[in-house]
Amino acid sequence: MNDMLPNDYRNRIVEEAADWFARLQDSEVDVRTREAFAAWLTASPEHVHEYLALTALQSDIGDLPEPRSVDELIRLASEPADINVIVLRSALSPREATIEAALDADPARSPRRPWLWFGLAASVLLAVFIGVTWLRPGAAPLIYSTAVGEQKSFTLADGSVVTLNAVSRLEVKYSPEYRDIQLQSGEALFDVAKNPHRPFRVLTADSVIQAVGTRFNVRHREDDTTVTVLEGRVKVAAAATPPTAGAEVRTASGSTSWTPVAAGESAKLAGPGVIDVAAVDANLNTAWRERRLVFASRPLDEVVAEFNLYNPMPLTIRDPALHEVRISGAFYANDPNSFAMFLEAAGLARSQPQEHDILLLPAE
Repeated sequence: MNDMLPNDYRNRIVEEAADWFARLQDSEVDVRTREAFAAWLTASPEHVHEYLALTALQSDIGDLPEPRSVDELIRLASEPADINVIVLRSALSPREATIEAALDADPARSPRRPWLWFGLAASVLLAVFIGVTWLRPGAAPLIYSTAVGEQKSFTLADGSVVTLNAVSRLEVKYSPEYRDIQLQSGEALFDVAKNPHRPFRVLTADSVIQAVGTRFNVRHREDDTTVTVLEGRVKVAAAATPPTAGAEVRTASGSTSWTPVAAGESAKLAGPGVIDVAAVDANLNTAWRERRLVFASRPLDEVVAEFNLYNPMPLTIRDPALHEVRISGAFYANDPNSFAMFLEAAGLARSQPQEHDILLLPAE
């Protein structure tokens, strides 16, 4: 299963599994850590697989006890390496038991046994933790965030995939009624697994975007939210107050008033209760996935803000007169120096490299 994952994605999961293994060596693991560990396991079958693989590195998986809870996982992780593996023998079906007996009888095939146990453990643990962690009232949400220049992609418990842009933060909190994502800041692309009985919602400070199975992008900066649909369709509502995960939404009109948005369209909250829908090139609106920035008559201060999401050496506008200079074009997000050269060549501004930033000044 994991061999088919992109290397950077798999490496990140391996690093997270190793981090959890190290954190759980503490003899006193608090409740929040237990809940966060269970939530991490639930987020993806690959998480379970890699954690089990890590704990099994120096162990004989056939001689180990059977875990029944998160506490048991934590206890096993805290024990010496020679018993640090999880086996779920009670999970064997008659057919699997037959396979196990055949492996025991055939020494030449016995090295394959750990992978059988990994598969069984992953499937059983995932089912247990989905029921216990996601649906338990008050369970801690999963939190994902990115730093300057960082982008992440991760799979949620229901199979939906989220790609998070630089300098972004979101919380994932599923309930029996909704699959809710609270996008607190930044931008994310959502590839939603279909489940008509449990709507997938993205909540920002001023809006709610709901989908059943589709692919769409949400950008939320301060009080501005823009939704771009790549596949399928979504519906958008302006929220009168910041919406709460798991709760019904109070819209600006006082009743649920949804605006449909189809593939190839973008919806922007233009004011209290006002949603503007327009046809767009969805691929251009999501060019950030390839670290490309595309602008069409955007103010320079907004363009600079976008560049600064990706680079530790930020662009700085010293003269307020430059804020309203309009920029159109496509640029590489990780190359602010080329952008500064473009401004000079176009006679729009001149640049002056500093120790910690690149200063933009009025053209001479």
